Amino acid sequence: MCKKIVLVFAVILLVTMTITGCGKKQPAIAKEEPLIRVQTAIVKKQDLTLKTTLSGKIRPIEESSIVAKTPGKVMNVHVEIGDRIQKGNVLFELDQKDILNTVKSAEASYAATLANLTLTQETVDHNLKNHERNKALYEQGAISEQVFEDSALKASTAQLEQVKAQVEQARVTLENAKSRLSDCIVSAPISGFITSVDISSGEIASSGMSAITIANLDIVLIETSISEHLINKVHTGDEVDVLVKSASNASLKGRIFALSPSPTKNGLTYPMKISLENKDTLVKAGMFAEISIVSDKKENILIIPSDSVVVKNGKEVVFVVHDHQTQLQEVSLGIDNGKEVEVTNGLKEGDLIVIKGQNYLENGNKVQIIK
Repeated sequence: MCKKIVLVFAVILLVTMTITGCGKKQPAIAKEEPLIRVQTAIVKKQDLTLKTTLSGKIRPIEESSIVAKTPGKVMNVHVEIGDRIQKGNVLFELDQKDILNTVKSAEASYAATLANLTLTQETVDHNLKNHERNKALYEQGAISEQVFEDSALKASTAQLEQVKAQVEQARVTLENAKSRLSDCIVSAPISGFITSVDISSGEIASSGMSAITIANLDIVLIETSISEHLINKVHTGDEVDVLVKSASNASLKGRIFALSPSPTKNGLTYPMKISLENKDTLVKAGMFAEISIVSDKKENILIIPSDSVVVKNGKEVVFVVHDHQTQLQEVSLGIDNGKEVEVTNGLKEGDLIVIKGQNYLENGNKVQIIK
């Protein structure tokens, strides 16, 4: 009986141990940490340029408003808006009929005064000779003092000088008349494009109103201003990049043409002009331009992409990669042009840093470097 009891207890114990063993959890297999995909770059020494963008309005380097020097009826207009003309080309003509009559009258008057001058000169010469003879006779007592004084009066050159003045006056009058006649043919004082035509045939041209406007666009000027913080960093003749979006997507090369040493009236900025070659006349007057000037430049310095820097706990840091593992590194930065930034402390040339994917990293992460 005892043997049976022992056997039952053994069977129960064996079943219990079997059930208990089946209920135990198997040990968990450790999972490997997933790699974070990043892009990297090697820290190098390069030159870094910092640029400041200014805006300005374009105007011609030369512009001339043509006004008729003498009022008159317009007979012919030889140009139209958009025409390219050269200096000396005829723009328009005024009626010359009345002025031609004035010239003829002045020529006749001038000829008359010249004839009078010749006659007066002959008379004076004759009276001088007669006075010389009377002087000898007077000294001999052959004629009276009254006769001698009368001959001296007739020999005076005062009348001759008066006639000469009349001749000069007639000459000036004739020249003025001829000048008015030449003013009837109006020519271009500069080369360029016709930008406005405000007269037409049959109208009366006024000396107080612009008739035609010419603009020289072979070179254009961009008027802008620069702050006091930059005024001593630029100089006349410096090359600058100019972007005129209305004309081209590519940057053009300009030069600082003029730079004021004094600020604008009641202002804090200094007027500046940029010249721009425009032989193909792609750039038009009135367009707006963006000017990029070099405000700072450093050579042979450590630079990294600006986006590679992140802020952790209020500090600027980058992630340096060693054996596919990140190391958080605090850095000190210098000038930043928006794309690249100077590193003054914290990195050395040749360090491998994360430039994309850094926002998802922590110190000690395993990374997979991708191109």
